[in-house]
Amino acid sequence: MSEDRATMESIAAATGVSKATVSKVLNGRPGVSEATRRRVREAFDRLGYAPTTRPVVQQRRRSFVVLFDTLANLYFLNLMDGLVAEAQKAGVELVPDVMFPLAPAPLGPLGPERIRELHERGHTGLLVVTTQVSDEVVAVCTDLSFPIVAVDPPNTLDPRVASVGSNNWSGGLQATEHLVSLGHRRIAFVGGSATHAGLRERLSGYRAALEAAGIREDPSLVSEEGGMSEAGPAALRMLDLPDPPTAFFASSDPGALDVLRQVTHTRRSVPGDISVVGYDNTYATMPSPVLLTTVHTPIAEIGRVALATVIRMSEGEPPVSHHVQLSTSMVVRESSGPPPGRASVAVPRWAL
Repeated sequence: MSEDRATMESIAAATGVSKATVSKVLNGRPGVSEATRRRVREAFDRLGYAPTTRPVVQQRRRSFVVLFDTLANLYFLNLMDGLVAEAQKAGVELVPDVMFPLAPAPLGPLGPERIRELHERGHTGLLVVTTQVSDEVVAVCTDLSFPIVAVDPPNTLDPRVASVGSNNWSGGLQATEHLVSLGHRRIAFVGGSATHAGLRERLSGYRAALEAAGIREDPSLVSEEGGMSEAGPAALRMLDLPDPPTAFFASSDPGALDVLRQVTHTRRSVPGDISVVGYDNTYATMPSPVLLTTVHTPIAEIGRVALATVIRMSEGEPPVSHHVQLSTSMVVRESSGPPPGRASVAVPRWAL
C-alpha cells in the first residue's frame, strides 16, 4: 500500500515540473507562476499527497508577511528591528515583501489579487507599512478571514481596520511649541501633503501650537503640497520672502536635512540665523555639521505592537484598539536655538 502513496517525485512527474518546483509550492515559496502553482496543488488533491518528512509543528508554523514600499529607508529598517524582536519572542516567521524594490520586479501596488496570493501561500496574516490600504483590499481580507494591520497608514481607513502608528498631531504640536519657547514667531512648516493623513495631522499640531501661543498663521510659511521630498525647495522659496521665517519645522528628518542644506547654501547659519526641527529621529544622528533637533517616533515599538496585534487577531482575539497611537517626544540637539537678536530664552519643557 505504501508503494501507491504519492510522493514529491510522482507529483513532479504528473505535472511535468521539477521536484524543486513541487517543494516551492508545498512550502509557499516564491518563484513559481500562479498557473503552475495551481496545477501542482490540483495534483496534490488528485493523487492524495500527504507530506511526512517534516514534523506537523513545522508545517503549521505561523508566518506573517510585512509589506513595504521599499527597504531603502532608515525608517523601515528601524521598524524591522522591532518586528524581528517580536517575531522571535512569539516564535513566528516574518516574511518581508517589497512592492517597489530598487531592482526591477514584477510586483506592484497592493490589490485584491496580491492578498489572495499571500493567503493561498498559507501565510497567517499581513502587516502593511506606510502604504494605502483600499476598501477593496479590506473587503478581500474580511472575506478570507485574513487579518491585516496597517502601520502608519497614509490614508484614512475604515474605523474597523486595525492600525498602529504614532501620535502625529502631538508630534507636530511638540515641535512647534519647542520653537515658540525659544522665542520664534516666524515659524514655517515644510514637507506637508494634503493627501497624507499623518502629514495632515502634523500640520494640525503645528497650527494648534501657533494658536495657543497667539501667533497668527501666515499661509506663505506653510507648504502642504508635494510631500516630504519638497521640504528643501519650499524652504528655499520661503527664505526669499520679504519677511522670511526664522525657524523651519520639517515633516521628516530627510526633509529637515535638505532644509539645513538649503539654508547653508544661502550663507545663513544653523542655528544662529535659522533653526531647523525634523521628525522621526531616524537620520538625525548621521554625521553632519549640525546635529538635528527632531521629534522622536518610537519606530521599533510600533513594529512590536503591530506584530503582536496581528498575531492576536490571527488567534481570534479582537485588537485592544483599532487605532493605536504611541507617544512622541522631543530630542533637542544643535539645530534649534533662539532667533537672531534673542540670546537667552527659557529652557523648553521638552528639553527637561
